[in-house]
Amino acid sequence: MGPQAEDDLPVVRRWPPRMRVAAAIGWSSFLAACLGTLLTFAALDPQVIIDGVEGGEPGAAPWWLTRTGIYSIGFFLFWAIGAVAGMLTDYLHEAPPSEGHGP
Repeated sequence: MGPQAEDDLPVVRRWPPRMRVAAAIGWSSFLAACLGTLLTFAALDPQVIIDGVEGGEPGAAPWWLTRTGIYSIGFFLFWAIGAVAGMLTDYLHEAPPSEGHGP
């Protein structure tokens, strides 16, 4: 096999910087949501929330208030909190220093 022509080499594509930041924030907040959901619902039974909303009347809870619904709501809340924290971190990391302070 001889040397490859330049046209035969694979093209390396890189993500734009903002897309890399968005992917990093999304993935890290997803992992944080997984851990937060695991720890929260290891200690909290969603049925307690359902019983509290029903107030002793079986069937009084909204149709979407099920165990799966509470797990889903909890996961997406943790994901949103993680994403907001990541975005704020990125914003503060990129913010220019204020004038008159620092070296």
